Amino acid sequence: MRIRVIGAGAVGTVLATHLVRAGHAVRLSIREADLPSMQSVRHLRVDRVTGGPPLTVDKPPLSTGMDLHDVDAAFICVKHPDLRSVLDGLGPTIPSGCALIPCQNGVGAAQRIRQRFPASDPVAATVMFNAQTLQPLHARVTTEPTLLLRSGDPDLLSLFNGSGLRVRRVRGEGAAWGKLLLNLANAICALTHSSFHDVVSNDDLKTCFTSALDEAVRVLQAAKAPYRLPASMPYPAFRLLLDRAPSLALRASAFHRTASSHAYPSMVADMVQGRPTEIDQLNGEIVRLGELSGIDTPVNSQLVAMIRMREGRQPAEFLAPAELRQSLAAAG
Repeated sequence: MRIRVIGAGAVGTVLATHLVRAGHAVRLSIREADLPSMQSVRHLRVDRVTGGPPLTVDKPPLSTGMDLHDVDAAFICVKHPDLRSVLDGLGPTIPSGCALIPCQNGVGAAQRIRQRFPASDPVAATVMFNAQTLQPLHARVTTEPTLLLRSGDPDLLSLFNGSGLRVRRVRGEGAAWGKLLLNLANAICALTHSSFHDVVSNDDLKTCFTSALDEAVRVLQAAKAPYRLPASMPYPAFRLLLDRAPSLALRASAFHRTASSHAYPSMVADMVQGRPTEIDQLNGEIVRLGELSGIDTPVNSQLVAMIRMREGRQPAEFLAPAELRQSLAAAG
């Protein structure tokens, strides 16, 4: 198939690499500012902390444009702060037969696309792996690469066949909400420069995470929003596992099953490099839904406020785990 991958960060690099391995005709849309550093790169490369040699493929054609004519599917792999500029760059309409596949965190990207292009029918994707950019067009995957697609189209579900990346079909928003619950840890990591492993192994960070998690589950239950944890177990069981055997809880989660000590959320890099974060689409989504449902969200509201106060600053300022726990306890 003819595929355009929009965005060459960690997720875009990983998806483009696997799509090339699967034999598709891939074009990679990048920012004009990134063109000089990427033109000299000859290959896409994905290092796998989970085992096996690096995946290396010839670099597909690069473009600073986003023309979707003669494109069967377009993966939108930019973060939420950049999504509006991408949608503006796609033109007034989406060509018939082109499937738009947004790969952002949270639950709102597909809705934003429908609002911008009412005639389109975007296929929501949930990225179930952790990836980090090491160099231009060179990423590292620290969890098993899996993609969840809200589609029954056999052509889309088989896009990555033979590439080493698994695709699963899902129905509804349950999986996306479930991943968002785990992504509530991203803000905690970003405020303390910690890894996912740190969040469950450090008592102060684990308390921060479970406080945000419990609050978010109360909101989802009040809003009657379906959620399905990647751990494939009821929330009370997962919560008990977090308390009594946190390392098992990490491994039980399909998202973090193979998470290594290198698995940092990209929000940590955003803070280090002074970039906008996706806090509004993660903890902020819980705060908004809580307001609509009449449920107070002091913990997640405080996390949102603390990230907003610090994002864009350089050098980045980080808190000790005990400081963050104290701040959230005071807010709650």
